[in-house]
Formats: sequence, structure tokens, C-alpha cells
Amino acid sequence: MKVLIVDDNANNRMILKLLLEDYEEENNTADFSIEEAGDGLEAIDKCKNGNFDIVLMDIMMPKMDGIEATKIIRENHSDIMIIAVSAVDDTARQKEILSNGAEDYISKPVNSDIFISRIANYITLIKARNNVKNSVKSNTKKINTISEEIYSRNTNFIVTSEDSLSEFWEFFLLNAESKYDNLSDVVRTIFSVAEIQIRLSVDSNIYIEESDNFQYFTLTNIDKLPPKVMDLILKKNKIDFKYKINDNKISFELGKICSVEVVEPKPEVTLKKKEKVNVVVTPVIEASKDLLVFDYIDEDDLYDLEEYSSKLNSLMLVVGSGDVTEEEIQEIYTYLEKIGSVLATYSEVYKISQALTMLSHEMANYVEEFMKNSEALGPMCKAFASDMASWIEMSFHTGAPSIDFMNDTIAVNCETISGMLKINEQSNEVLEDLDDIFDF
Repeated sequence: MKVLIVDDNANNRMILKLLLEDYEEENNTADFSIEEAGDGLEAIDKCKNGNFDIVLMDIMMPKMDGIEATKIIRENHSDIMIIAVSAVDDTARQKEILSNGAEDYISKPVNSDIFISRIANYITLIKARNNVKNSVKSNTKKINTISEEIYSRNTNFIVTSEDSLSEFWEFFLLNAESKYDNLSDVVRTIFSVAEIQIRLSVDSNIYIEESDNFQYFTLTNIDKLPPKVMDLILKKNKIDFKYKINDNKISFELGKICSVEVVEPKPEVTLKKKEKVNVVVTPVIEASKDLLVFDYIDEDDLYDLEEYSSKLNSLMLVVGSGDVTEEEIQEIYTYLEKIGSVLATYSEVYKISQALTMLSHEMANYVEEFMKNSEALGPMCKAFASDMASWIEMSFHTGAPSIDFMNDTIAVNCETISGMLKINEQSNEVLEDLDDIFDF
């Protein structure tokens, strides 16, 4: 078993090493291979190819502290057990390193009996994890249509109503930290199909299974959909990841997102006298290595955009209550039209402008349908409002990955809400209106 001791104090490293050697002598089954690192940066470097089982991590260290090092190691090496070993007597700091990936905390000065007991527990846990990992065999009872090499555990959402479907949406798009490629696209696609199933009184299940490197989403009872509905949805959503339809279900395969380790020591800060400089305003301001803040929208227009969006967000949250009034619906499509007008003069977001304007007109034409189906529309309207707020905040304040960030997402949201207004509950009517429903 490989152990990495990380501490800037050589004496502390020696004490931990001696304790491990004592444990090794008393337990014939223990066989430690021990390495040392003097700071967080060195620890990260050693973990790249070290295949360590346990990392004993100090918190206060030069160059990079243990909290930041733990976060980076955890992101790139999920199997390593990281144990904080520190004299920091600060509950907040202790919670911080645990929330960033450490699995336990041992206080200094280290009590030898406690340390030996904990090490025994860690070894037992690591062996159990390895047994589970090695038990991913082809004879595991699987649900998905793609792979048989999965863990025995799975997550199941029973979809019988809009409320249960919204739980699935909120869990994966609003609450869960995304660790998989294309997660948003898969969730939206499944939502579109399950929404129609609910309209047709078809109960279904959404199963989520995992393997070492993949996550599998499976939706059942798709055979009860009208003919060609599934094909149309996949075609319209432009699915570019692996999926497979078999009998009455469809499964999607998502690969884990692998972080790239790029770590540099923090430069020393030297205070200098502030000098007057000429500032040249450019359309793009770098916010970080990967995110950009954009200022192509006029300041007054941005003010209007944020005001209209805030009011629209409040109104959209009312939709799911079932008590939305005709006046509130009128306010909703009025603000949609106002936002569309603000954005219409900017080519960067013309697609969003068109989608918002289109949705505004559809709502104006389907007020009665909107009121009747407001509870069903609630989750989608809530998600739409959340996406709009995120787009504004990230694009113009905190940083977005690209200038067309969320353009497609917001456009699809608009067209999906529009389509839901036109969905009839009978399957034959769904078939007749397919081109309208999935025109996104």
C-alpha cells in the first residue's frame, strides 16, 4: 500500500513515517511503500504518477497549502484517500479541507493509539473499495442497453407526474455538480420525452447507473410513445453522444470529465505606487484562464435587460403554483418581448432575441392553454428563468466560456415551452402536431 506524507516540517514527516513502520511491524499483512513531499505543489506532482492509496496532508504549508492541494488531487485522483493531519485549531478550516476532498481529520500532536486505530480503519475501507471496484463484472444485473460492466448500485426516478419529473431535472441541473460530459443535453432530452409520456398517461422510470469511467441514463416505456416520436426528438436535439434503443428503453452514455492539472506557484505580491495609465476599452475582458466577461451590450441596455429579466424571473416562479392569472401571463409575454427587443440589435445574441420574441407571440396566442397547463409548465418555466439569470450573470459579470454561451440552451427552452403549449393529451393529436411540438 502506497502512502504519501505531505508536511513542510521534516520532523512531522518522520513521526508519521515511524508510526506507519510500527503498525507494519505489528501487522504482518501491512506492507507500506512511503514517500514524502514538503508542500502542496510537490504532493500534486508526486500524485500524477504515484498511484498512492493514502495521502496524509498537512494544511499550513508554503507554496501551496493543503486545502488547495487536496482539492486538485481529489479532482484528478478520485480513488486516493486523503487524510488531513494538522495542528490547525480552526473548525472552519477543518470543515474547508473536508469539503474539498479530505475524508478524515487527525489533530496534531498525533496520538499514536488514535493514529494506529485510524490507519487500520483506512486500510479496511480501501480494501473494501477495491473489492467493489473489482466486482464490476459482466454478470452484474444491468438496466442500460449499452454496457454490462457497471456497479451494482443505481438511482431510480419513478416518473408519474410533472412533480416527479421536475425532481429529476432539479437534481441533475440545479443541485448536482456536473462531472460528466453532455449531462445537460441528456437531461433535457429525457425531460422532453418523459414530458410527452406524462401527457399520454404513460408511467416510466429513469435509471442512472455508473462504471469507473461512464454514467448511463436509461428511460423506460418509450415503446408506448406514438411512432417516430423518439426519432424526431433525437434528430431535433442533434444528439452527438452515444445512445442505444432496445425494446422499450433508450440509454445514453456519458464520459467522466477529466480535469487537466495546471498548477503554478502563487507569485509573491509586491506593493507598488499606483500609476495613472491609459485604459483602452475592448469588447472582451479576461476574467480567468477559461472564462471571459463580455461588454458588447450598451450599459443602458444591460440595465434594462437585468431589470426585465428580474421581473420575468419572479413571474415565471408563479407559473408552477397553478394560480397564474391572465394578467400575469400578459406581463410574462410583455417582458419576453421587451428583452427580445433589447437584444435584437446585437448580432451576438440575435438567436436568443428571435427565440424570446417567438415565445412571446406564442404565449399571446395561447393564453387559455397556458392557464390550463400552468402547473405542468412550471418546472420548464423555472428552469428557463434560471438559465436566463445564469446567462446574464456569467456573460456580463462573472465570466462565460464563449460569446455564444447558452444561446442554444435558451432558444431550446423557448421552443420547448412553446411546443408544450400546443401538446394535446391524445396520442393521435400529438402525432398530428409533431412538427410544431418539436420544432427546435
